[in-house]
Amino acid sequence: MPETLKTNFVDHICIAVKNVEQAEEDYVNAFGWDVAYRYVDEPEKIKVVGFMVGPTAIEVMEDLDGTGEVAKFIARSGEGVMLISYNVDNCEQSLAVLKKNNVKLIDQKPRFFAAHNRNFAFIHPRTTHGILTEIIDGEYDI
Repeated sequence: MPETLKTNFVDHICIAVKNVEQAEEDYVNAFGWDVAYRYVDEPEKIKVVGFMVGPTAIEVMEDLDGTGEVAKFIARSGEGVMLISYNVDNCEQSLAVLKKNNVKLIDQKPRFFAAHNRNFAFIHPRTTHGILTEIIDGEYDI
């Protein structure tokens, strides 16, 4: 029997888009949501706009130069949900549970997201039927 991975809630859902400014406008006009945050992550080659829906962020993200993972995703699948992230108490301990369960991982140890002081790691999409999945600890500081 696999060990249960304790998760707190869906932390964020990332939607790959071709134009983040247009997506931001569309989400604001459709839902009336305020933008909670914006950032550019040069190493990941993405520009992100986030909206908070309860404890869950809905992020629209655009590739910066056409060579990153978001651009590859859009070329392969079109715009749409690219990632679901689960909030955990401790990313490193959660990775250990996933390893015990023989989950195919992209990251063997957590990465550190300095801008938000959070640890995260990716699970390979083959494990989760085509959706890039992430575990992340900590909270949004917005």
